[in-house]
Amino acid sequence: MSYVVFILCLLMSVVTYAESEWELSKEDTQRNIQVYVRPQETLPYHEFYAQTIVPQPIETVIAVLADIGAWPQWLARIKKVQILKKQENQSWVYVIYKLPYPFVERDTVLYARLTKHPKTSIVTIQSNAVPNYPLPSDIVIKRVRLNNLSSTWRLTPLPTGGTKIELTGRGEPGGFMPSLIFNYNLADEAQQTVRLLRQMLIRPQYAPKSTEKARNTHKK
Repeated sequence: MSYVVFILCLLMSVVTYAESEWELSKEDTQRNIQVYVRPQETLPYHEFYAQTIVPQPIETVIAVLADIGAWPQWLARIKKVQILKKQENQSWVYVIYKLPYPFVERDTVLYARLTKHPKTSIVTIQSNAVPNYPLPSDIVIKRVRLNNLSSTWRLTPLPTGGTKIELTGRGEPGGFMPSLIFNYNLADEAQQTVRLLRQMLIRPQYAPKSTEKARNTHKK
């Protein structure tokens, strides 16, 4: 009988995870940012979903996301990046993450791929950790490697000319990291990332060329 009860408990836990919905964790009404979290199915670490709407066109958002060298300026926890390989709409990037004391730094190799839906013009950028990716000899590994990490940017052009930005992320921190600490900071870091992204979008170097040309003509 105890075995049957054990099986039923497992089935109930699976149903609970499957039916878990996003719960609003952080909201910035001034900047129109919402961050939701929910448990992962097989890990004690939560996953997040963040969204916002910006007045900039989708081309500007893509330009910021594609500027890999600038990631440490606005993506939460990223300390340093190094492009290992780049092809059309694909990138392999070595990333170092800074963590507060006493936790050691983490690193990973991310594979990012951009795709555009031909009918809706919705753009997605999917990033996944690539375990065992060969690193250049000048990279000295003294960090905890992240092998289970993924995120997705979903960009939807709006009729007003702006863009709806959605970001989802999940994974596990590797090494020693209590789930309580990880889950407590998750929504804050997602909100910070989206907030800083909004600031990056107003930089003139990311404006579409047609917009920049119009500005220069107006100045003359």
